[in-house]
Formats: sequence, structure tokens, C-alpha cells
Amino acid sequence: MKPLPFSELVLEPARLRRALEQMLARSNPPQSLLIVGIPGLGKRTLARSLAAAWLCPERTPQGHCQICPVCQKWSEAGEHPDLRVLKPDPDQIRIDAVRETRTWASFAPAVAPLRFVILEEAHRLNPAAANALLKTLEEPPPKYHFILTAPASDLLLQTILSRCRIVRMGVLTTEGVYQHLKTRFNLPDATLQTLAEFSEGAIGRAVRWAHALQSDSSARESQSVRSELDALQSLLQVFARLGEASLDEALRLAYEFREACKALEGGAEARSPRAALALGLEYLIQWYRDSLALGYPNASLRFSSHMQALSQLATRFRAAERMRDLQAITEARRAILGNANAQMVAEHLFIQLLRT
Repeated sequence: MKPLPFSELVLEPARLRRALEQMLARSNPPQSLLIVGIPGLGKRTLARSLAAAWLCPERTPQGHCQICPVCQKWSEAGEHPDLRVLKPDPDQIRIDAVRETRTWASFAPAVAPLRFVILEEAHRLNPAAANALLKTLEEPPPKYHFILTAPASDLLLQTILSRCRIVRMGVLTTEGVYQHLKTRFNLPDATLQTLAEFSEGAIGRAVRWAHALQSDSSARESQSVRSELDALQSLLQVFARLGEASLDEALRLAYEFREACKALEGGAEARSPRAALALGLEYLIQWYRDSLALGYPNASLRFSSHMQALSQLATRFRAAERMRDLQAITEARRAILGNANAQMVAEHLFIQLLRT
């Protein structure tokens, strides 16, 4: 897909947009930029939008013009003669890819004033590739600039970080995601609300889901998204029963929780069984945070469409008990990402959550 103009991107916090607009107004881009944020925020979309803006000789703080000869070189697949994109293949960026890019960098720009290299998931550079990239960043070729993306800055070598300007993307509120989806997609309000609640504030994830549900061009992708959303809905059905279930039902709820998480394995983000369980626990953490937030009139809720179930949980357990349970869920997630037995962790957790 062709890059979006910078003005069309949804960015948080607001100061990030202002800082990037000021950056685009300058004559030259930074030599190396690192975009960090949780998966699904749109780091790749932002990287391509910024590259397109800086490649465009007619750019403004709103992004590339889309009509000049340089912008017309963008293909429908999002390729450009003065852009090179490196990504994990399949799970690492290897030294051969970096070396090939360094060879490409020995040539002058084809149509634009400069050239860009985007490294998606730069934290997946293997050691040899990271060292090769470092040498390139230390002595960059003329008219060549680099944009890296990663979930967090501390996943990269400190020597690479020291040569990058860091851009930190933030999450949106559930309402913010919902409003953006409503302007772009012709889907039922209930569906848009569900997508917003499950997006965890990551607009890119929500847009991917909405596009797959609305588009008829990829039935397979649409089915995959629907299956994932069905699994997430199953999780919420488990959570909603925590306000009324007895202790005798703890093992049954633990089983249903694990089954719902199992349906989240694989998918577009290639989740492992442990990553899927950890994701389920992340949503459970947010569920308990929402129940605690009910005590604050102006608090923003992630699962605002499940107010009755949240209120039931808040009525059944005191705030101090839910704070204790929130800590237990966090510890369970840490154990799952370690080497703990998933069944034992889940069963012990739900027994604790239902103990009165």
C-alpha cells in the first residue's frame, strides 16, 4: 500500500505530532531515526510516511505532496526506487541483508534528493548484522538516511541508540480509537466499539482488523480476524463471570480461559502459546483496572461497554482485594512468560480471584 500523508496519521501524544511537523519543516531529516512503541501502534506506517515526506521535493509539514514526479514513483505495493526496507526473514535480520543494503547505498539517489533505508523490527538484527549496521551509521553514505522501528529502545545496542534520534509513540484512548474507526469504516457501531476495546490503544491493530472485516478482497484474512475477535469475546465472557461465580467454578473458568487463549495462538502476529496466554492476562489486568477506575467519575475505561459486569465485580470485592488480585494476575503473567506450567498457573490464579 502507498504511504499515507503525514497529516492523515493518528498520533499520540499530541506533542509528538508537533515535534514531527517541526522536523519535516527543516531542510534535512535526521541521519538516523528510531521509532519505538508497542506492537500495533503504526510504527511501520509512520516510518513510510516520514520517508515519503522527506523523499518528496515539494513536502510540507503535512507530508508528501502525492503528485510530483518523485511521489508518482510510489507503486501500489508501497515500493519506491529510493527506498530500501529490511525486515526479519523469518525471525532475524541477517548480515547479508545489511551488506546488500550497503552496496545499494553506494549508488546515488535515482529520482529523489536523497535515499532512505527502513529497518522494521530492528531489535531482530542478529549480532553480526547489528555490528554491520553500526559501521554504516558511524560513517553513513552521503544523502542516505535511516529509520528504525522497535517495540522498545532498550532492545537495541546502546551504540546504535546513541546514533539515533528516538521517537516514542503513545497509545490512544478507547474512545479515540473508536472515533477514528468510525470516520474510516462502514461497520456497525458495536463492532467498532469491540475493535477499539480490544486494540489496547494501538490504532494500527484496530485499523488492520477493521479493514479485514470490511474488505471482500481477502476472505482468509477476514476469517482470521473474526476468529481472533471471537476468541477475545470468549475471554470477556470468562471475565464477566468473576463477579458472580463461586469458588467451585474456579477450575472450570481457568480451563475456559486457557481455551480462549489457545484460539489466539498464531494469527497475524504469530503468537506462541505462552504469548497468547500472556495476552489473555494483559486483558484481565485491564479488566481489573477498569473495575478500580469505576471509583473515579472521569476515569477512562477500556471495556466501557461491559459496565454491568465491571460494576458487579467491584460490588463483590473491595478495592483492596481487587488490588491484591491485580498483583496476582501480574505475577501470573510473569510466570507464564517464564517456564511455569501454564495449567497450574491459570488454576491457581482463578482460585485466588474467586476466594472470598
